[in-house]
Amino acid sequence: MSVSDIEEQIREMYDFEVSTSTISRITNAVASEVVSKQNRPLEDLYLIAWMDGIVFKVR
Repeated sequence: MSVSDIEEQIREMYDFEVSTSTISRITNAVASEVVSKQNRPLEDLYLIAWMDGIVFKVR
């Protein structure tokens, strides 16, 4: 998303004005953290919880 797209989304969702320079500073501050999370090695094991949502009416 572009900075202007983010500005528009924030305005529409939260009815709050944020300047494009503020959005740019925030995205630059977190960009390195995002890249490090994307490039981290995968774990050998991940936990998966499966929940079924079927409901039966019983008399």
